[in-house]
Amino acid sequence: MDNPNLTRLFILIKEQRDELLGKWRQQVRQLPGATNLDVPTINDQVPELLDSLGDALNSKDEERETNEISAEHGLLRWQAGFDVTEVVAEYNILRQCLQDAAERDGITLSGKPLLIVNKVFDNAIGKAVKAFETMMTIELQHRHDEHLAFVLHDLRTPLEALSLATTLLERSLPDEKRDSGINSALSVLRGNINRLSERVRHVLSSASAFGKSFQPEFSVLNLRAQAERIVRELAPLALSAGTEVRNEIDERLEVYSDELLLTQILQNLLSNALKFTTNGIIEIGARGINEGELVECWVKDSGQGIPAARIEKVFERFVTGSEPEQSGLGLGLAIVKEIVELHKGEIRVQSEVGKGSTFTFVLPSRELS
Repeated sequence: MDNPNLTRLFILIKEQRDELLGKWRQQVRQLPGATNLDVPTINDQVPELLDSLGDALNSKDEERETNEISAEHGLLRWQAGFDVTEVVAEYNILRQCLQDAAERDGITLSGKPLLIVNKVFDNAIGKAVKAFETMMTIELQHRHDEHLAFVLHDLRTPLEALSLATTLLERSLPDEKRDSGINSALSVLRGNINRLSERVRHVLSSASAFGKSFQPEFSVLNLRAQAERIVRELAPLALSAGTEVRNEIDERLEVYSDELLLTQILQNLLSNALKFTTNGIIEIGARGINEGELVECWVKDSGQGIPAARIEKVFERFVTGSEPEQSGLGLGLAIVKEIVELHKGEIRVQSEVGKGSTFTFVLPSRELS
């Protein structure tokens, strides 16, 4: 290394790693979210952050990308009860501890050393905050669903009354008094009552699962079974669009995920495909890759497709379709991307206007080290 301070700072981190972490923990314990946490929980992946910093300082290739701390840290801080300001504060505390140690050893933190230190810490803060923000967004959605459930619960009584009245009409009108118009009206009435009842039931059952603060629990899940459940729940929407949804996932494939997070991925992608596919076909499939360590999944539709000018922005927040019926908050695909990244995976899209779109994402099949 041409800059002697790079070498000296690398040696400092290597030799004083435990001391730095100890001083950092003393100050982090003053944060409300960390008061009662044990040492392993407080440490989480912060020791790996110091290792990443050391790697960057010791690299002979100055242009090499620095290793980033896992987004899992932000997820675990969410579970531990931190707020987002505390997540940022703990990184800045570690940065200050390192600067203090460098000053004591007569190391000047400026130029290239300072650039590398700030790059690694800013990367870590960005990923952790993004993961934390994703969890907040998901919980807000769940709370919204729960609130909506209270409203829908009140609709059950008039829906039941409409269903009963329709049944009485169907039974009391003799066949000779029914013409095609009456039969059609009764059929439409019955179909819409059933569809509304099913949607009310679905939202109520979903809201009951989100009644408590959301805490992810990762485990090995059968991917086909999880997808099939979402396909069934979206069946009324598929029927109204005249679109067939095919679950082509091998029943042996498994992914390592949280059931609600996986539901969020599949439901958002399938709902998005149905929104843009009329009288078409949607296929959800998957295959094992990387010697079975990862699972590549896809949702492929024969719908409208995405214009080239928009395809790079589909995963950005608040980007929506141009048509009123396709509008919304523009959060669905952004949330999908962030959840996939929480799994240390990636997502991409291929699309052609008039021919459809394919969203492909990768999840782990087991817990990754």
